[in-house]
Amino acid sequence: MRPRDLLLQIPAGSGTLYARVADAVRAAILDGRLGPGTLLPGTRALSEMLGVNRRTVVIGLQRLEAEGWIVTEPYKGAVVADELPSGARAAPKAPGPCTQLGFDLPSLMRPVSTSQTGALLLADGAPDPRLAPGEAISRGYQRAMARHGAAMLQGRDPLGDPLLREQIAAWISERHGVAVDADRILLTRGSRSAISLLAHALFQQGETVLVETPGNRSAWDVFQAGAQMTIQGIPPRDGALDVEGIDRRCRAERIRLLYLTARRQFPTGATLAQDRAEALLKVAAAHRVAILEDDYDAEITFGDRRAAPLLALDREGLVIHLGSLSRLIAPGLRIAFLVVPAPLAPFLANVKQHLEEQGDAALEWAIGDLIRDGELSRHLRRTRRIFEHRRDILADLLRVRLGGDLTFELPTGGMGLWLKVREGLDADAWVHAARVQGLRLNPPAWFSLDEPLPCFRMGFAQADEAELRLAVDRLVQARKSLD
Repeated sequence: MRPRDLLLQIPAGSGTLYARVADAVRAAILDGRLGPGTLLPGTRALSEMLGVNRRTVVIGLQRLEAEGWIVTEPYKGAVVADELPSGARAAPKAPGPCTQLGFDLPSLMRPVSTSQTGALLLADGAPDPRLAPGEAISRGYQRAMARHGAAMLQGRDPLGDPLLREQIAAWISERHGVAVDADRILLTRGSRSAISLLAHALFQQGETVLVETPGNRSAWDVFQAGAQMTIQGIPPRDGALDVEGIDRRCRAERIRLLYLTARRQFPTGATLAQDRAEALLKVAAAHRVAILEDDYDAEITFGDRRAAPLLALDREGLVIHLGSLSRLIAPGLRIAFLVVPAPLAPFLANVKQHLEEQGDAALEWAIGDLIRDGELSRHLRRTRRIFEHRRDILADLLRVRLGGDLTFELPTGGMGLWLKVREGLDADAWVHAARVQGLRLNPPAWFSLDEPLPCFRMGFAQADEAELRLAVDRLVQARKSLD
């Protein structure tokens, strides 16, 4: 503790004033505020702190020195003695870390797992933050504060930074041929935040959301644990979204929302043909069911063919499109965006404002500047080539070393492989054995609402070649441990 940070008070009592000054300093030594060797404030500072004259302080300190509590060092001043007088009680220890919880948690909550030292986290597939244009983002952030610093630190548009929304609108219009106005775009702090906002704003507790299974449990948790909605799964049919099954469900009961990763299904990587997408929109229109289209990693494509998002086919105002810059640039960026039907934007902005769900204005402006300068397009062209190469490396390694135990379809984009375990092998046990070896993967049950499939997903985008080889080594060792 620095001397100027010390706070002393003279205790009440009937003793002499200098004795009570000594008592105040002694108490600070005993309770640990003044440790051995600590320099005391000067007598002038102590007299001002305690509200007594300087002479009284001097006498009090002389008493403490005589008793062995403090010593006076030349050219330095009074310091607490290294050894306290015999019989003095030791300073109480600070409270130790709390190892138990004194209140109950909701039953749906699960603890966040911590990574073991040296573990490879390839659970789902994410962009490699080492490839992110960090210098360009940093320059943009500095420009934002230099040009608009005062505005960035004041109240802001609840929809999010106008520049970034304008650039996202232009990006979508250029890439997908659909006219999107910036006023239809709302920025959030990541995809989960966007889903939470929609769930709380548009739906009631207990209402039903229909989701793909296998699917994205991170989103399910937001609907279920956060908004207390009812989750029902729709399994695929012939490897694709079962549009007829969705129609039957909607006829049988009130479905309020479809949550889909239509362009590239998570976790399987399957794409939805345009005729099936159009059929899906007809079903949703017939039953007046909203669709939340999570684009997930669909912008990461290998080759020239890109499936159109449902947003580009929607003519009825059914689709809410969720995109994520975190999945395009780096996981820690925490910027996602919603493209919503025009009448919905001001309503969601109002709810967002009341939830105090505001992002980093300067960072949003910096990313908008990044898109405007063409840096994001250059970054994506570069990372697509790298990710495609990493996909091929992982696929080759798995075929050579585990081809008898795993099968998979080579995806045309995305950031992970969906691996099917051969009959007779316990996929769940394999994933847990891999964790012991230092390879973190999500177990089959993570992707399922009902009976888990004998499958798991392994990311490739966030790992370089050496890390992918190490990951497969660990997966092989885990497989051997099952024999």
